[in-house]
Amino acid sequence: MVDARTATARDFDGAAHRHANFFWIWLIITVIVVVVGHWWAVIPAAFALFQIAQSVSATRAAEALRMGTYRIPNPNNGAPDGNSAPL
Repeated sequence: MVDARTATARDFDGAAHRHANFFWIWLIITVIVVVVGHWWAVIPAAFALFQIAQSVSATRAAEALRMGTYRIPNPNNGAPDGNSAPL
């Protein structure tokens, strides 16, 4: 889980990537359950939709940090590449 008050854009990008990967896992599980359990596929499909929503949210937060429009107080807001700390 990313701390919204101290995270960098790179942290949010990583979270978005993890959620996108979990989306694919839940999508595969949904397809398997469709074949086996039919209407029970609604449950893993809901998890897949939740993961994609989380991925989009993290991507938007990373972009807001890069542009300086992130609404939560964060020292990385508006920093180059959303990261105020030296590499």
